[in-house]
Amino acid sequence: MKIYCQKDDLLKGLQVVSRALPATTAIPELTHFYFKAKEGVLSVCATNMKTYISTIIPAEILREGEILVQGKFFLELVQSLNSFGNKHAVVDVNEENNRVLFTLEGERLKYELTGRGREEYPEVELIEAETEFKIDGKMLKDLFKFGSIASAATETSVQGFRGVCMEIKDSKLTIASMDGNRLAMISRILPRFEGMSFRWLLSLEVVSELLKILPDEEVLVQQRDNKVLLRFSNIIFQTMLSEGDFVDYEDFIPDDLEGGIELSRTEFLSNLKGLQPVSRESGDRIAIDISEDVFGLSSFNEKFGEAYREIKIEGSNEEMNLAFNARYIIDFLNSSSDQTILMQCDGEGMPAYFWSKENIQEASDLCVIMSLTVQ
Repeated sequence: MKIYCQKDDLLKGLQVVSRALPATTAIPELTHFYFKAKEGVLSVCATNMKTYISTIIPAEILREGEILVQGKFFLELVQSLNSFGNKHAVVDVNEENNRVLFTLEGERLKYELTGRGREEYPEVELIEAETEFKIDGKMLKDLFKFGSIASAATETSVQGFRGVCMEIKDSKLTIASMDGNRLAMISRILPRFEGMSFRWLLSLEVVSELLKILPDEEVLVQQRDNKVLLRFSNIIFQTMLSEGDFVDYEDFIPDDLEGGIELSRTEFLSNLKGLQPVSRESGDRIAIDISEDVFGLSSFNEKFGEAYREIKIEGSNEEMNLAFNARYIIDFLNSSSDQTILMQCDGEGMPAYFWSKENIQEASDLCVIMSLTVQ
């Protein structure tokens, strides 16, 4: 195999597929990139047996062939060449001993690398879709970003799931997550989902990697049995769905959720961050004291003292003393794109509901956070 391509195109492709390289494995071949040059197309892929990613790199194929190259090492090597600009790279494989010669056109450098034959590399079969739909990539990123904020911290959590639930029902796509202390959900109603119905569980690792590579343009989503496949921008991303059950999140949402205290998202976020020098020393615990027209925020630590912030609010509000984990609220505010949010809570130890003022039936988001006992 011998190929000729732009170094930056090569680097971009390696960065994408490297997200499927395993952190640890007993199968040496899985730590490698699999390059294949055939019929004028250069493809590169990686897999950890759960997730498979492949992409096409623009290249001139001087000689067809295939080779395995150690993944993390080769990625670091190409990254180390940034100072040379976007030169043309040449990858020349000696088929007799699988040695790989890597050079940059016009530069006094060369690397002779140890490659491997692809004989022991696992064959990955791409699914034939039972379920299929298209969705705007930017919308899917926004849904994943918000819908994953309440994912459980560990795989062994008995109160939540480390990942997200992705569901389509009644023409509505919902992404939700829950860790036992909070629930986040975001929905969009789209006519193209009419007649479709499914519920998938995606691990947090899969969602995190998708958030890094999803494009703004249209994405094709396909599913069969316990696998889901996404196609976009010359990239194929196939992964296994997680097993298990997810809570009926709609049971946690009251039918009469309306009204609430109106707050500026940026002002609320700024004041919470202003408490962090103290609150982070107290397990992120903050107190919220609500009076008729004042929304007071405070945090106390015996060693560092007390911090207090105040927001003016409108309306006749019931007096209330509440406590929360500030990080949960900050996660919600950072993930929301609307400038005005609403909050509703019935009292100490009760769930508090946070949602965007701009919520409509076709597009809505909600975060439910359990309040703490006031000390």
